[in-house]
Amino acid sequence: MARALVFINTKAGANGVVEDLEKVEGVSEAHSSKGMYDAVAMVQADSLSEVKDIVSYRIRNMSSVKATLTLTLIDAPF
Repeated sequence: MARALVFINTKAGANGVVEDLEKVEGVSEAHSSKGMYDAVAMVQADSLSEVKDIVSYRIRNMSSVKATLTLTLIDAPF
């Protein structure tokens, strides 16, 4: 399972981004946030390639999304 956290900046006046994110296939969680980013989403898929496609073609193409920052999660011991 490949996972990533996607930090999202929305366009001014955008509403309902969390509800829209929750409808995206592959988004397992979505939350509003305060600070540098307006929302954060957890994306899960079978491969990193699928995660990339979800972020690139589904999340970034949403009309309310201005910019994203993606952190790929790894399950490796420290």
